[in-house]
Amino acid sequence: MPRRMLRHWLLVNDKPTRIETGGPVVRAAAGRLGIGPNAQHIVEFWAEGSLETDGTVRTFQVLGTGHALPDGAQWRGTTARTPEGLVWHLYELPTA
Repeated sequence: MPRRMLRHWLLVNDKPTRIETGGPVVRAAAGRLGIGPNAQHIVEFWAEGSLETDGTVRTFQVLGTGHALPDGAQWRGTTARTPEGLVWHLYELPTA
């Protein structure tokens, strides 16, 4: 299976999300899902992986500055400050 750089995204909603990706996270960025002031905040991230499934599922969560970290959380990236002044942090959680 050829490895590629793949883009993923998570809603900023304090909920863990399971994503199939195997490689290291190399970049995180803040974005919006849609346009306008009420568009949902997202965190995009790029990680190495394959277009073919290899069964590697990981759990990620976006947290704001000052939020409590879940047990076992490992930092994977921080976004640049948004125009509103927000900064988001991408953490990987242990997958049960």
